[in-house]
Amino acid sequence: MNPSSSIRIHGIHYTLPERQVGLEQLAAEGRLVSTPETMRDFGFGDCRVSNVPATQLASTTLKALLERHGVDPLEVGLLINASVLPTSSLVPRGESLAEFPTGENAHLGLFRFSSTRLQDELGLSNARTVGLSELGCVSLSHAVWLAHAVMEMEDLKYALCVNADVFPDGIKREVVYNVCSDSACAVLLSRNPEGLRLKTYHTLTRGYYWDPDGHQNELLAAYFPTGKRILEKTFKASGLAREDIKLLIPHNVSLRSWEILSKFTGIPLEKIYTENIRPKGHSVAADNWINLKDVIDRGLVKKGDHVMMFSFGLGAHWGCSIVQI
Repeated sequence: MNPSSSIRIHGIHYTLPERQVGLEQLAAEGRLVSTPETMRDFGFGDCRVSNVPATQLASTTLKALLERHGVDPLEVGLLINASVLPTSSLVPRGESLAEFPTGENAHLGLFRFSSTRLQDELGLSNARTVGLSELGCVSLSHAVWLAHAVMEMEDLKYALCVNADVFPDGIKREVVYNVCSDSACAVLLSRNPEGLRLKTYHTLTRGYYWDPDGHQNELLAAYFPTGKRILEKTFKASGLAREDIKLLIPHNVSLRSWEILSKFTGIPLEKIYTENIRPKGHSVAADNWINLKDVIDRGLVKKGDHVMMFSFGLGAHWGCSIVQI
């Protein structure tokens, strides 16, 4: 990142569905692969389930973020929509969660993109839209990095990044030993010097693991050493040491995996924020940013502190950034 950059993370807002579904109910509905006892042992509790489509969650979240910070939608120059699930990037007909319309023109439903719907609905008339996909759980962090880079190159006052994902009915909620929740999270970038500073961001992509089902065992074996590598690369690029990091802000995957990664990387478990795993579950690409907002709101970090944000996305991508509060 450019050390003299004036771009800052100006605001974060997220929406979690009110409906909470326990592990036993998920198992009874056939939406777990493992037993409830195993998932509970891995640190999970409730799962958040949405009754509205991802586009509606995204719209609600973006609108609240703009209103909270008093931003005129016409001043936003870029909107990046970073949905993970392919079904989340399409606008369903009506208020149902159906994936596609039916009838003679059903194929046109494949082009009902949520990015342009959001631009129109929120009055972001001057914002170019980008749909970011195929990055799994690093999607929102990647979107923030991309928006930061575009703002550096061009004279944009504001940029918005959003991730919203809703699992279709009948789809398993357990993904490689993690219980997944529906959610939406939006990040506002601006030139306000009082915001959070993105100091560095790095990713590693290993295309060999493009098939999570066929390569699941190899992927699990590679997860920890590759995670350690991306953390070390991020530390080196930032010039910071482990003791300079106030907290590691994780994505909400298995608590057991964080216990292992803590020992593997030398980062004490007490410096890894894991409090949201049980009550909120794994919100796909939104976890890091939901957790970052929560640690700020709860006073666990102060101005000047550095936090590290780590995530992994099936496909397979490892991502890590350092943010200064």
